[in-house]
Amino acid sequence: MMSDEMPVFGIYEKAVKPQEFEYMFADARKAGYQSFELSIDATDGRLKRLLWGKEEAAEVWRAALRQDMKILTMCLSGHKRFPLGSSDPETAEAGMKIMEKALELAGRLGVRVIQLSGFDVYDQEERTGETRKRYVEHIYEASRMAERTCVMLAIEPVEGNLLAVRDTMEVVRAVDSHCLHIYPDVANINSLGIDPIKELPFGKGHIAAVHMRDSLPGVYDATIPFGSGYLDFDGVFRKLDEIGFAGPLVVEMWNAGRPEYMEWIRQAREYMETHIRKVRRTDV
Repeated sequence: MMSDEMPVFGIYEKAVKPQEFEYMFADARKAGYQSFELSIDATDGRLKRLLWGKEEAAEVWRAALRQDMKILTMCLSGHKRFPLGSSDPETAEAGMKIMEKALELAGRLGVRVIQLSGFDVYDQEERTGETRKRYVEHIYEASRMAERTCVMLAIEPVEGNLLAVRDTMEVVRAVDSHCLHIYPDVANINSLGIDPIKELPFGKGHIAAVHMRDSLPGVYDATIPFGSGYLDFDGVFRKLDEIGFAGPLVVEMWNAGRPEYMEWIRQAREYMETHIRKVRRTDV
């Protein structure tokens, strides 16, 4: 059911200038966002965040509190380096250790959703039925771990593997856990030539959050200003309302070291607000 209330707008960490967390939270708040998506990517520096002790995590949490910012989501892309479907037992075990540590950190920071990549393996080896089977088995184990910590896991459909929402939902249904859902990126889906407006209903009731950015055909570019690509934002917002989605919309842009990042992320949030209001006025 539609509401006049705006959704929670989140911003991906890499969309803002790299600096101390308190300043990043302050920038996000100034640009009108209520939530900050923490990045745990495959680099050594960000993977080391999984080793934060209680006090280190508490200081980040307190910095967010001082800026009236929540850390509702975590983008866990470290599995690109340690994929859960790997045929190498040590690599897969390292991936599960990352999962365990990420859930522990999420509990300390108040993270509600951990986004997982839909890759069974990345570019380390060929994808096969066996890598897919191992991936699903490890997602099953991870979901049981998530149930014990009351944190939600959400798989993002990605190129070359779980391409679309319906593909990702096959894994969700196979695992059958109330802590496993999906985290679609409408720009990724769109740039692969798949219509996100037709795909989103396949995830009805299982969409934890949505990554938002604009897109161009066949191009992965996280620096495209909102409204300058070819994504049908109005159609996406209308479909999300139709299927009853009320979760966070998280802007996944990369500032790429550009000084105008504040202008970019503010424009993205304002663009979404304007078009959500437009759609809801039209549909009344």
